[in-house]
Amino acid sequence: MNEVLGFINDKMKVLLILKEHQVEIEGTKLCPLNQQEIANHVPCGKLKANQLINELIDEGYIEMMRSKGRYIITEKGLGLLKKMSLES
Repeated sequence: MNEVLGFINDKMKVLLILKEHQVEIEGTKLCPLNQQEIANHVPCGKLKANQLINELIDEGYIEMMRSKGRYIITEKGLGLLKKMSLES
């Protein structure tokens, strides 16, 4: 997977990181990473991670739960991952 990350943009990296770190809580798959943890995985600064996350939210690929640092990949986001053959 790390080899693939070198060929995609940072926004897609964030989506993949969220997918990779999903956990299931009460039947809902979510990513509990905070912005700094996401930034460390990209790698980028926290402000850049915040910008990328907000773009993904605005474009409908992810949603943020009421609790900070909990992100859900939407059907649109899962569809994009599936199109890229990164989601089965």
